[in-house]
Amino acid sequence: MRDIKGSNGSTVARVDSSGNITLGPEGGPIVGRATNAGEIYDDESGVHQVGRVDGEGTVFSMQHEKLGKVDPWGRVYDRSGSMVGKVEKTVDAGVLLLIAEPVEQTSSAPPPLEETSSLMNEAMELADAQRFPQVRKDSKPLTDRDLFMEHLRRDSSK
Repeated sequence: MRDIKGSNGSTVARVDSSGNITLGPEGGPIVGRATNAGEIYDDESGVHQVGRVDGEGTVFSMQHEKLGKVDPWGRVYDRSGSMVGKVEKTVDAGVLLLIAEPVEQTSSAPPPLEETSSLMNEAMELADAQRFPQVRKDSKPLTDRDLFMEHLRRDSSK
């Protein structure tokens, strides 16, 4: 079994040793076939060809439209040049672009944290309290007299 991974690293399809394609990380119904010659079919019997991968790693549809390319390390790029996944064999790039059809990611940044998050506010307050301890304003600073003279007076009274 060869795993075909999407841009986020999750398995979007699998190809077995016979070239049968199943979607997802688990076994399931066969949705297509990939041959060693680089032909991609979208049916189990291998009759309806939807595209091919040439010897240089370029993926073409049956309308001779260039859909993407796979580099020697197995990284698959769409026609805009953005990486859409990773494969083990070049023919698997055709499976990724023609059968599995990777999901377009609209934003790559994580959503911002909510300002009303009480757990986060509590954690930030604890961190600030540890880094910047509060000085009591009602107490006066200690002087040498407070430190040394008081200690001498107590000892002398004994």
